[in-house]
Amino acid sequence: MEEQQVDSLDVKEAAVETDNEDKQSVDGVPYARFQEVNDAKNTLRDELDSLKQTIEKEAEDRQLKELESKGEYETIMKEMKSKLDMANRKAAAFDDYQATRRDTLLSVLPEDDREIYDGLPLEKLEVHVERLKTRPKPASTDNTKPSAMGGFTSFEEWAAADPKGYEQATTAQTSGNIKIGYGGK
Repeated sequence: MEEQQVDSLDVKEAAVETDNEDKQSVDGVPYARFQEVNDAKNTLRDELDSLKQTIEKEAEDRQLKELESKGEYETIMKEMKSKLDMANRKAAAFDDYQATRRDTLLSVLPEDDREIYDGLPLEKLEVHVERLKTRPKPASTDNTKPSAMGGFTSFEEWAAADPKGYEQATTAQTSGNIKIGYGGK
């Protein structure tokens, strides 16, 4: 009797395991397999990019050696100078961008704080300004003392603007039929 019960439990557990695999799959492909294939694809793409860079570098080196062997040093100098000029233009453009970005970020800050944050690296300055922008500003509140005139500047103004409120506030308060305390009747 016990053996039969154990066998039936094993069958139910196996059915539950296959249900979990079906839930994880998207259009019949299990997520684990999808992730494995995607990781392999990304790894191969990175390797291909590094190989392309290596091939380009070796081609440049080979061209330079050929030019050196032929004695064409002027051609080599022209190529190197053009690469250097291009790198200098990119560096100048990047420096201009950083200066403009820094000025823009500093203009958001109060003038008293600009001197403090001027020496901060650009990345940290961006983070700090973003935090200041996202920080909620406190709601403005009226800190004046309430007056005995219902918020008006004079009793006459109050009586003219809100006659019912003026009459209700200035008449004597009576208890009417309200019983005070916990007495008998």
